[in-house]
Amino acid sequence: MRLLIYAMIFLFAKSVCAQGNFVYDDHGKRDPFLPLVSPTGMVVTYDEDLSVNDLVLEGIVADAAGNNAALVNGKIVRAHDQIGPYMVDVIAIDHVEFLKSDQRFILKLKSGGM
Repeated sequence: MRLLIYAMIFLFAKSVCAQGNFVYDDHGKRDPFLPLVSPTGMVVTYDEDLSVNDLVLEGIVADAAGNNAALVNGKIVRAHDQIGPYMVDVIAIDHVEFLKSDQRFILKLKSGGM
């Protein structure tokens, strides 16, 4: 009886392995099986998953020479930097313009603090 059970388990395992590797379909969402923290303890971000609604303009630093920088999602960016699929095109005194393919997105700085 025990031999019959082992034979059945072996045949079942062989048929499962013969079907090929399982590929997870995330349906456009973040894969829940990917780690959120790296082995070194840093928080892992998956910038390619960003939508324009995920971008938060937290601040702008501007000088007279035009060397502007912005704080977007906790990262300091300058013109031509990438944030996920978006490229920073223009950093003005009150807004930042992003490009994705041929589309332009504008994030305005909120007045009055948070």
